[in-house]
Amino acid sequence: MQEQTMMTRRIPPFLTFYIVTVMQVGVGVFTFQRPIVKIVGQDGWMAIIISALMLHIVIWLVYQMLQENETIIDIQTRVFGKILGSLLSVYWIVYYSLFVLVILVSYVEILRVWLFPEVYHGFLSFLLLALVYLFVGGGLRMVTGVSVLSVLLAIPFLVFSRFPYGQMQLGSLLPIWDHSIMDIWLATQMMTFQFLGFEVLFMAYPFIKEAQRSQKWAHFSVILSVMVYLFSFILPVLFFHEDHLSTIIWPTISLWRMEYLGVSIWFMILVPNLALGLWAASRAAKQTVKISQRRSLQGITVLIITAAFFFVTRWEIESLSSFTGNVGFYTVFVYLPLLYLIEMIVSRRRRSR
Repeated sequence: MQEQTMMTRRIPPFLTFYIVTVMQVGVGVFTFQRPIVKIVGQDGWMAIIISALMLHIVIWLVYQMLQENETIIDIQTRVFGKILGSLLSVYWIVYYSLFVLVILVSYVEILRVWLFPEVYHGFLSFLLLALVYLFVGGGLRMVTGVSVLSVLLAIPFLVFSRFPYGQMQLGSLLPIWDHSIMDIWLATQMMTFQFLGFEVLFMAYPFIKEAQRSQKWAHFSVILSVMVYLFSFILPVLFFHEDHLSTIIWPTISLWRMEYLGVSIWFMILVPNLALGLWAASRAAKQTVKISQRRSLQGITVLIITAAFFFVTRWEIESLSSFTGNVGFYTVFVYLPLLYLIEMIVSRRRRSR
């Protein structure tokens, strides 16, 4: 089991709300509308709600498995044994790192298109991740503090920006349920990518005071994230024609009318977003490979910066996002429920002995 964490390094349960929110409302809020509209048109709001409901169930399942001072690494070791558990733990290092990579290259693309078209993408990637590295070096408490500030400033800025409310057509949301169940399910799978990131909780659990009490805050944060995504989906649908919306890469930015300030402000969300993912990857490496978190953080940071050089074009970034979304869907909605069932069976057998 992971070493006992000092109380002075732990965070209050309610801060879980900000951790999950900042992880779920990231760079995807600018782009998620287009692929969903291509599949289910104006019915995309159903996919958002269904994804969130499934997420509530998964969060509940994982909280049932986690015991005091445990992480997802400890659960796998307890269920599968040391050897197989360690092999599966390597997967989580890659998983968290992949999440950081896709967020990094996606935001660098936005910066190059909207703000700095002449700046070399490698320089921007290095600059952003170097800044994130400094925050992670300060520990989870520092990153959580930045997350609180980001949620309190950036999300209200999104909601109260200068959207062209007077030019919207309410009838664009009709008819309701105009697509097949299979189409809505495909859109739900695609929407899963936007809600990824909450898995950081599975590594941060030992650092939360009275960790079981944080479950309600995790559920509250999912509710807020759903409201943000519904808002960000419905507004473009009301403003753009469906055929037009399916061709716009960044509908939220196109509708925002505050491109330069908006993209810059959203950087406040992306810093803790990347920092939490990087912290979780380095923490998982420390627990799995038994090296210091500082060394693992340095190694993972270098690997992510190197990998970022291979994802520059729109096609490459979309392919990476699609791959990450598929991996995330099967990890969250297939592997974690399966792990819960196996853990329940193993625990009952041990108690019966």
